[in-house]
Amino acid sequence: MKPANFLDIGGGANAEVMANGLDVILNDPDVTSVFVNVFGGITACDEVANGIKGALEILGDAATKPLVVRLDGNNVAEGRRILDELDHPLVTQVDTMDGAADKAAELAHTAQGA
Repeated sequence: MKPANFLDIGGGANAEVMANGLDVILNDPDVTSVFVNVFGGITACDEVANGIKGALEILGDAATKPLVVRLDGNNVAEGRRILDELDHPLVTQVDTMDGAADKAAELAHTAQGA
């Protein structure tokens, strides 16, 4: 598998920036799964989680690609709680970067074979 797209939302990005970025990535026809990897130092994990939630609410049924999310760092417990409560069928949380990368590649491979 090779990446179809890459987005760095930068330090201090808020939920609106995350939602806008996800909108761009999810609408890329070459993208088959999305790997969101955050080590929240400046960017808080709860802001990223709220951005994911907001993007999925905005996109509604147009969101059809799986998101694998790995959160670690600033406000990680709150970020994970937000995603747990969202309980969206497209969102899978994985605790490690390697595990999340493997899961995103697996889902991309599955989507390409469908």
